[in-house]
Amino acid sequence: MSKISRFFLWIIVFGLAFIMGMRLYRAYEQKTADQNESSFSTMMFNNVPVQQGASQAPQPVLRRWTGTQQEREVYLEDASLSQQDQKEQARQTIASILRDYSQDPLMQAFYADLRRATGREDLDLAALSGEELPRLLQQYPQLQNVISEYAQNPQFAKMLQEIFSNPQFAHSVVLLQTNEAANSSVNGVAE
Repeated sequence: MSKISRFFLWIIVFGLAFIMGMRLYRAYEQKTADQNESSFSTMMFNNVPVQQGASQAPQPVLRRWTGTQQEREVYLEDASLSQQDQKEQARQTIASILRDYSQDPLMQAFYADLRRATGREDLDLAALSGEELPRLLQQYPQLQNVISEYAQNPQFAKMLQEIFSNPQFAHSVVLLQTNEAANSSVNGVAE
């Protein structure tokens, strides 16, 4: 036999071995898939089969109301808070969320710069998020410079994004600032 014939013979042998290996592998995959499918049909707890009888969902007991008045739907809800209570709850929510970030060195530096620029010790992000924001910006125009300077810092911007993406925080800010905008427009009309 020539070398070329031997070469092609070995190619055929390797080709057949490859095809045989692929068929064996597919058979193995099919077998494991069947085993997995059958194992899911039997519930197991700690590799011990669990027999579970058919359980029926309890049927709700429906009774028609036999009152003399006309039928009506009644919804049970919490009593809505007064506007003042809603504002107080929003302030407490904002303070609670900002308390989580109060130990961050970047936030402490921001607060220090706010206090240095305004001379007030009570200024923080909670005050800037509340209903006092328009009045504070009018009274202290340098606040805008401090805020814009810190907004350029990517770490501080990321931290603010985390804070403002909290839905409770955003809802509280909207609640406080819209109530204040409504009050100021009402006061402006009354004057």
